[in-house]
Amino acid sequence: MENNNKGYKETILLTAKAIAIKQGITKIDIRSVAKNSGIAIGTVYNYFPSKGDLLVAVIEDFWGEAFAEVDWKSFEKDDFYDNLERIYNILYIHLNKFKENWLEELSFLKTHKKLLGKQKQNEYFRNIYNKIMKMMEMDKSLKQYQWSSVISKDKLVEFIFENMIMMLKKGEKDMSFFVVILKKIMSN
Repeated sequence: MENNNKGYKETILLTAKAIAIKQGITKIDIRSVAKNSGIAIGTVYNYFPSKGDLLVAVIEDFWGEAFAEVDWKSFEKDDFYDNLERIYNILYIHLNKFKENWLEELSFLKTHKKLLGKQKQNEYFRNIYNKIMKMMEMDKSLKQYQWSSVISKDKLVEFIFENMIMMLKKGEKDMSFFVVILKKIMSN
């Protein structure tokens, strides 16, 4: 029975993701997932008691999948700016699987559901933020930069990360212009 239960949960999640990809994340609801998966609505509720729970699972799956194949250790040896572009490209390609930009769509969800999804998303965002910080610290050419109270490492990483997310929301294909700006900022 345990194996079958895992199969149901996986099927429900895959169906919800398919809806998000084809119609947008705001179109996910328990009834449509039940109908499209061929699983009874009560069974769907057993695994995901609310739409919010299902959205959280889809968001968690999305971020997990986005970085599943990334070898973070390889980022420690390369140029910081090249690494930023690699991360951006991974996210851009992954987001492009969806009909609508789902980062933007999260803002349309009802408050409680949005909060659940945002909490899970923020965990992944914190992970990316920390990776950017580590990549910055590993790049020998950036070690000579004179940090100040105006431009601290934390503030710069926050600026980089927030701009990357903003560009992804807008659907920018690459971040080369932003990297040029960063290089100007960091060139003292």
